[in-house]
Amino acid sequence: MTDYIQDKVFDEAGNVLVVQSCQRKEVEKQLAKVLEELNSLEGINENNNASLDELLLLAENLCKQLGLDASAISQSDIDIGMSMIDLSQEEKERVEVIQFDIISNIVVDDSTSWKQYLSNIEDFAKNHGMDLSKDPFEKLMTESEQVEIAERIRSDYTMQKSYCDKYDYVIAAFSGVSAGLIDSFFVGMPKASKLGKWTDEKADTFVEKVAQGMWKSDKRATSEGKSKKMPDDLNKCISYLEQRFQVNYDARYAKDLDVTDGVLEGMWSKNHHLKSLSHSPHLIGLLFSILDQFTGEASFVDNGKLIRVVPKEKKNAFELKGNTFAAKLFCGFCNWIGHILSDLVGSSSTRNVLTGKTGRGSGLPIPFFELLQFCNFGSLNVDGEKLSFAELSISVFEHGYDLRLGATMAIPVFMNEIMIRILWSVKHRYYHNSSWKDSFPFGNNPELRRMLLVGHGSLCLLDGVDSGIRPGGSLLNFALRLNFIAWMRFALSGLVELRAMYKSDTLDIEAMDKDLGNEWTRLLSSQ
Repeated sequence: MTDYIQDKVFDEAGNVLVVQSCQRKEVEKQLAKVLEELNSLEGINENNNASLDELLLLAENLCKQLGLDASAISQSDIDIGMSMIDLSQEEKERVEVIQFDIISNIVVDDSTSWKQYLSNIEDFAKNHGMDLSKDPFEKLMTESEQVEIAERIRSDYTMQKSYCDKYDYVIAAFSGVSAGLIDSFFVGMPKASKLGKWTDEKADTFVEKVAQGMWKSDKRATSEGKSKKMPDDLNKCISYLEQRFQVNYDARYAKDLDVTDGVLEGMWSKNHHLKSLSHSPHLIGLLFSILDQFTGEASFVDNGKLIRVVPKEKKNAFELKGNTFAAKLFCGFCNWIGHILSDLVGSSSTRNVLTGKTGRGSGLPIPFFELLQFCNFGSLNVDGEKLSFAELSISVFEHGYDLRLGATMAIPVFMNEIMIRILWSVKHRYYHNSSWKDSFPFGNNPELRRMLLVGHGSLCLLDGVDSGIRPGGSLLNFALRLNFIAWMRFALSGLVELRAMYKSDTLDIEAMDKDLGNEWTRLLSSQ
């Protein structure tokens, strides 16, 4: 409906511009005719002035020859002379009078509405034989402008085939292999990753700073004075965030829920963040968190199916704050953000193992990793035990394959992406002698698109080989070593390339609509 209204407004505005263009051309035509006649009259006047000067000179010479005094000529003599040069009736009839066409106009005043104005536009077009049924903007552009627009559409919005040379493939493969080596030697698997230890420390520090910053801004905490101290270690910071942003769906065991025997069997503190969809750190988690807080229920995935159950402890205790729907929605969003932060590095219970030593904790799932639980099929031999694909994903998560490791795995992927784009830009600038503007490594460039596919494919190939060699035949260790982020990025590149191959030489309507929408928004905001 919105697109229809926008198209109608564009067509009406275009028709107005077409009619105004016709009026402008009429005025220009008449002005050109006026200028032409004025130039002609100026030439005639110059010739007449020259002839008059010659006649005056002859008259003066004649007066001298006859001995007449020119200063003694009377008014009657002048009148007689003027009567002699008056045009006769026949001569007057032969004088051509220049005729100018009447310029049509459209009357507009303060009382004229837009609808009346459009009606006047249609009447004008009908009287002048103008066809407003066709695209008005095509009539407004010159041939050169139409060629320029067509060339821009072809270069910017046409899905083109890639024509990479050998250097492009060498650059992409080199970048992918380099990133793959970084992934192999520095990322590895959970609890044995060199880069993973660094990201774990940064995540711990981040949670501590956020909790302490919230504590300082919490008026309820500061108003109690010295009786409530600021959390000074990680466990206290996590505990503070959990108490500050309480939710009804934070159940660790099936016994905490109003379920029958067998439902959510096997859920515990190491995997409840994965099974609870509200703990997902992206849009899916936000939607289910708001839904759970409003309804008082909790959303889990069990045996490949989505189930909604009622928590026992929170059944009557939890109440979403806010007096209006908008206020409750905002409070639910804040609760989700705060609770996500409290679980980022593991809950307060999982940060301490049974021995009393500080553990790594069970963090949040990598975005969209929780959807693997719906793949409840297959029979995989995992260390002598038969597991489905969904059960394998749960086991992988329980061994530390969480969001913190996802951030670690994203490092070589990010480096690969940046390296390919920078090298492509440099090659395009100096090898192909393009401008820096044309060498900007973003946008619809088929060669760059193919290089990203090859680069991320090389990274995944090396990651797969490394994961297959090192585990020593263990399927679980193989899965733990796989770079989930790299494979998702490779899959995305593959889908983009397949789409480009399928729609080769066709317009990318989505990109065009997006740019037109941005331009439309810019024009409206500038009013």
